Amino acid sequence: MRIILHLGDNGPDLSLAQISSELALNRSTVHRLLAAMQKFHLIEQNALNEKYRLGLKFHELAARTVHTRSLQYEARPYLVELARRSNESVSLAVPGAGGVICLDRIDSPNSILTVRTLIGERLPAHATAPAKAILAWLPHTEAYAVTFRYPPRRYTPLTVLRLRDFKNVLDLTRRRGYATEHEELEKGLSGLAAPILYKGGRVIAALGMAGPTLRFIGPDLEKKIVLIKDFAARLSKTLSLGPANFGTVMEPLAGSSLGERLKPSWKGPIARIKSGVF
Repeated sequence: MRIILHLGDNGPDLSLAQISSELALNRSTVHRLLAAMQKFHLIEQNALNEKYRLGLKFHELAARTVHTRSLQYEARPYLVELARRSNESVSLAVPGAGGVICLDRIDSPNSILTVRTLIGERLPAHATAPAKAILAWLPHTEAYAVTFRYPPRRYTPLTVLRLRDFKNVLDLTRRRGYATEHEELEKGLSGLAAPILYKGGRVIAALGMAGPTLRFIGPDLEKKIVLIKDFAARLSKTLSLGPANFGTVMEPLAGSSLGERLKPSWKGPIARIKSGVF
């Protein structure tokens, strides 16, 4: 492993003498190990200068690694374990074109209430915990572009519709480190969510949990808050360790290089912002 890493960091190719000297390893030992790795195409010898370099097998393995490091692939084990630990339905949401999208979901077999959001469906930005968790960590312009893209709908008497109240919700969400949803989308249904942050900064997703309101109060709620924050932090750490082939697919905002085409869609939202009502 030291030889492989040394070649990767100091290549493109090195001689046998260079490798043994720079790593302080016996020359015959290095030669034996290089010969063994050549059999598996991990190491190649340049026919022109007889120096050693990494083999094409690493290119093949790297391509497979990038392919499997999709957000959904990486997050799935965490969703499965979180659903088992919490006995609630859990979901993964991402900022997408036109709003916040449900990327994956696992339903709890122990719930009499079924979360109706389908994979690939847009989440109401103002009424769901995963959407709030994402919006709270987005720049304000992006957050409001998502929120105001479609006229917010009142789902229950507890749905937040005033801009001032919603801004307070996002501020509180960021301070706490998690978002809540209390019968804002459906009566009797509550939930929690925490952001997935790439390398500690950019929000790329949210991990959500939802179920009957009676299971989201008191000590049960406190336990679920600890769970959702812990799993979101662990998933954030896992994703930040390697290359990312995921990201938001937000449409350009007004003021960006392609933002001119969005100007007509902002006439309605701007009017609602000024009035203080979505």
